Amino acid sequence: MTKPTNELKSTPFTEIIELERIVTPDNEKRVDHIFVRRMKICKRHPEGFATEEIARFDIAWPEEPKEEIKESSKTNEDIKITT
Repeated sequence: MTKPTNELKSTPFTEIIELERIVTPDNEKRVDHIFVRRMKICKRHPEGFATEEIARFDIAWPEEPKEEIKESSKTNEDIKITT
């Protein structure tokens, strides 16, 4: 079971500014490794208190639709051989 990833968004109290985002695909595990560096600024603080934070998480790739291979069953017909 995969966990949903909720990215931080700006609110009336804080402003989120994304500084850097690196996406690295991993074919073996079928995920994207995400590295995000962002600045979080508190709007309620008189001096505009700011912090920098780093987040790392993985996003799974969607499953590929599997094609069903139907084997055609051939009926064996009696073949009459005349000699």
